[in-house]
Amino acid sequence: MAYMVLVILAGLTSGCGDGKHTGAVAGKVTYNGSPVTAGVVNFMSSTGTAAQAKLDSAGAYKVDGQLIAGDYKVYLSPPEIQPSAPGTKPAAPVKFEIPPKFQDPNRSGVIVTVKTGPNDIPVEFK
Repeated sequence: MAYMVLVILAGLTSGCGDGKHTGAVAGKVTYNGSPVTAGVVNFMSSTGTAAQAKLDSAGAYKVDGQLIAGDYKVYLSPPEIQPSAPGTKPAAPVKFEIPPKFQDPNRSGVIVTVKTGPNDIPVEFK
């Protein structure tokens, strides 16, 4: 009897996953039409799913891994300040002239939709 219950349960649960569709996300970030060449682009969903990606010198980004398909608020973070080695001159700070509203997920006003599969998502802050 117990064996039969296990067989039935195994049959009912086989093939069941979390049912979430995911997508790979990459693109380019601009501010007033110019590439944002330093910092981090952040993605935050209403369910708390979040991801981030560093921007390269052309403003391009690629999120590592997959995001669950859906809408995401997008905002920027300044680049991390790299500590200098003892006895060396501190590195010059990286220029990051992005208004504070674009550094806040609730004020940026930028929302993107991630779909299942590959996504090329240009992000424009203006």
